[in-house]
Amino acid sequence: MLFLNNDDIQQVLTMKDTLAVLEEGHLEMARQELVARPRVDTYAETDTPGTFYRWGTMEGTSKGLHRHAIRMKSDVVSWRQHGEGYVEDKYCVEPGLFCGLVFLFDTNNGEPLAIMNEGYLQHLRVGALAGLGAKYLAVKDAAVVGMLGAGGQARSHLMAFAAVRDIKEAKVFSPTKANRERYAEEMAELLDIEVTPCDSAEEAVSGAHILSTCTNSVVPTVFARMLEPGMHITQVSAELAPDVSPMIDVAIGGDPKSQVYSGVPIDDSRGFTTYLAGSREALDAARSGAAPRERQAPPSGVTTRAVPLVELIAGTALGRASDEEISASRAGVGGGGKQGLQFVTVSSLVYDLASTAGLGREIPTEWFLQDIRD
Repeated sequence: MLFLNNDDIQQVLTMKDTLAVLEEGHLEMARQELVARPRVDTYAETDTPGTFYRWGTMEGTSKGLHRHAIRMKSDVVSWRQHGEGYVEDKYCVEPGLFCGLVFLFDTNNGEPLAIMNEGYLQHLRVGALAGLGAKYLAVKDAAVVGMLGAGGQARSHLMAFAAVRDIKEAKVFSPTKANRERYAEEMAELLDIEVTPCDSAEEAVSGAHILSTCTNSVVPTVFARMLEPGMHITQVSAELAPDVSPMIDVAIGGDPKSQVYSGVPIDDSRGFTTYLAGSREALDAARSGAAPRERQAPPSGVTTRAVPLVELIAGTALGRASDEEISASRAGVGGGGKQGLQFVTVSSLVYDLASTAGLGREIPTEWFLQDIRD
């Protein structure tokens, strides 16, 4: 059994390969040969007022890969005002440290294969999903990206866009000047493109073919006034203001859900299923001033055309009808809950590549086995 850290994973995992395995994973789900359980969160009050413990999991199983993966993360979370917005802070043990793990199993014999840090993998799998949206919905000659946010997700998203389109320029806004300037310098060198730090969100997205918001904000960062004909929009969380939905002509949504044999399926179309050990009033108070992170239903009268990603991949559905349409990867039109798909496909790829390369630390498998039946 292997333990793989972020450095090991970064040596073998590329954006190109991540895009490829996610495409195949969607097709496998369409054949009902892959299942993905949406994210479930468990909250508990801590001894620090306004701060909560959060345990989150999501998992996926692939018949073709003969693998099962569960992603687990352990966070202490709180919310605060930042600039003109409201953001979520999180850590494990102390600020600046995080605990996120993927546990990978062989479904032919049940053997635990690997435990891996999920930081780098997490950034690439989210960025790659946005990249697939751009691949199938952005205008063919998209060359300019307007980026809101300057963290890890903003980096992987721009990498993904550059992998599916001939990106020439990116403009970035983050409330912290040093962060956006550092992002611009690093990404210009990495991708060999022009990257400009901007003083406002409006400046960053003006003239962009792809508008990407990659923030930890729990209030909207994208508004209808920012949109221009032909734009493609991506978001990491619920960052689109209500007035954006009526502007979107076509969006990815309506993908097949995992096959449920018995029991009640988890429906995360309005946000992650959440359990709470403690007071709802205390959680609401901690989030006071911020809109709930859960995705909101689109306003009545919205005519956005939802197109399943699997049908775009298979070439059986029309993407954008013209270069003037506004498109989006996620816009409240359904089709969520596939995080488990992303983790089983990408972590399987990482395990195979790392094993071949001789990376990681060997852990005795017998440590995880027992002779007492549960």
